[in-house]
Amino acid sequence: MRSNFYRIKWFISKLPGIFLAAFLLYKELLRNICVATSLIIFLLIPALNVYAERPVVVVLDPGHGGDNTGAIHNGFIEKDMNLIVALAMKEELEKYEGIVVYLTHDDAMTNMSLKERAEFAASQNADFMYCLHFNMSESHMLYGAEVWVSAFDVFYAKGHAFGQIIMQAFSEMGLFNRGIKTRINNRDDDYYGIIRESRALGVDTILIEHCHLDHIIDKEFYALGDFQLEEFGRVNATAVAKYFKLASSILGVDYSDYPVPVVEVPTEIVRPDLTPPDISHLELISLNIEERVAEFNLMAEDYDSLILYYGISLDGGISFDILQPFPAGTTELTISVNLPPEKDLKVVAAVYNAYDRITQSNIIEISALPIDEIIEDIWEEIEEIIDISLTELTRELTERQDQINRRLEVYQYVIIGIAVLMVLVVIIIISRVVLLIRVRSARFDK
Repeated sequence: MRSNFYRIKWFISKLPGIFLAAFLLYKELLRNICVATSLIIFLLIPALNVYAERPVVVVLDPGHGGDNTGAIHNGFIEKDMNLIVALAMKEELEKYEGIVVYLTHDDAMTNMSLKERAEFAASQNADFMYCLHFNMSESHMLYGAEVWVSAFDVFYAKGHAFGQIIMQAFSEMGLFNRGIKTRINNRDDDYYGIIRESRALGVDTILIEHCHLDHIIDKEFYALGDFQLEEFGRVNATAVAKYFKLASSILGVDYSDYPVPVVEVPTEIVRPDLTPPDISHLELISLNIEERVAEFNLMAEDYDSLILYYGISLDGGISFDILQPFPAGTTELTISVNLPPEKDLKVVAAVYNAYDRITQSNIIEISALPIDEIIEDIWEEIEEIIDISLTELTRELTERQDQINRRLEVYQYVIIGIAVLMVLVVIIIISRVVLLIRVRSARFDK
């Protein structure tokens, strides 16, 4: 019992030390936990912030390059034009906050496959890739801007949403709107390789055809050179900023509230309309033989897409005049046509849908005007011109004669004045001579 008492006494005497040691151990453990927690927070928070504030990443792909020049027309080379647009677009986009911009290549001499371009965009974890091009048509009759998007699910929805923004901007510039379209190859996949390769890697991609190089109507949008091409780049950049709701303190704009179009994700492939327009009918309304003008009513409709253009032929469809825009949202319009008099005419209309499929109308035949009537009309016009010319000439001659008469009257008084003056001068001279003779005679007499 005595030994247990000493043991208890000894343990009690050691309790303060035990409590102190436990407290110090607990304090050290708590400090280590706090340090470890702080370290974890220090390491994780920046990563979380980077993730939360991850900038938008876009890749700009100037079409063609190297040996692949793209379209060439009147000294303009597409690969060079695409690069100018891309560089201006990058410069403008970098004025916005929260975006990183890459170029697939920054040299027009770079050879780069479509797959390499798509892989580059995927390696940058791009949110969108924009492929920049200019257009030409086989017929050299088409004009305007268009956008090509993927035909599949969310890639179609995002491409079409952006396409609406950029096409609105092009329309405001004055470009003709050829639409937002898909194209499918014979393997039931996206036709355009850059769109197909990018979709396989999960990159949203859109192909922009700014305008046609081979049509007079579009020439005004690029013919002045770099300045106009750079303007295309700035317009493209603004469309991207609107789509991603960006702001720029440098430019003083904020698109955070911009109403980006919402496009439903399709459940099936969005196929192009490969059929021609369903209706193209021409009807003669009036014929003014004297003025040689005919008015027609053109009815046109396509049940699967829009009618974009119409053209008129006077030789039964062999040749057509410059295509004209068909009014959007309508199915018919009135057309005035000037009729040449020298031959029989076969008037026919052609209408084009959004995929450049054509339907020609019925033919309306108009006989040539009788040659006597033509000569008489021409002679009447000549006589009218001669009468007007003679009247003008007579009036002009009369006015000139009046001016001459008025001038002669003035000259007459001037001439009389000069004559009088000359007489006075002669008289003075004679008087001086006579006086001089008399003076000399008087001296001689003396």
